[in-house]
Amino acid sequence: MKSNNKTLANELSALILGKLHGLNAKSAKKLVKAVDDSTKEIVKKYAKLQKEENDEKEKEAKKEAKKAKEKAEKIEKENAKAAVKAALAAKIAIVTEGGEVVAEKKEKSSKKKKAEVAESSKTSEITEEVEA
Repeated sequence: MKSNNKTLANELSALILGKLHGLNAKSAKKLVKAVDDSTKEIVKKYAKLQKEENDEKEKEAKKEAKKAKEKAEKIEKENAKAAVKAALAAKIAIVTEGGEVVAEKKEKSSKKKKAEVAESSKTSEITEEVEA
C-alpha cells in the first residue's frame, strides 16, 4: 500500500477506534484488528475508484481533443475550398472582359432591368390615374 493510502487508513482507523471505549483487552484486540482490516479495504476501494475516475476524465479529454482536431481539420478544408474558388474567380476575372466576371455583369444587368421594369410600372400606373 502506498504511504498516502496507509496514512488515510490509519486516520480512518483512529477516528473509528476513538469512538469505541470501555472494552476489555481481548475484545479490544479483536476489534482493532477488524477495524484495521476494514479500513485497509475501504482505502483500496477508494484508491481504485479514484483511478477509474481519473481514467474516465482522461478518456473524455482525449475525445474532446479528437473532436476539436476534427473540427479544425473540417474548417481548414472549407477554407482551402474557398481559397481555390477565390483563385478560380480571380483567374476568370483576368480572362473576362474588362476584368469583370461575367456572372457579376449578368447580375448587374438583371438588377438594372428589374429597376427599369419597376419604374415603367410606376409611370404606367400614374398615367392611367391621370387619364381616368
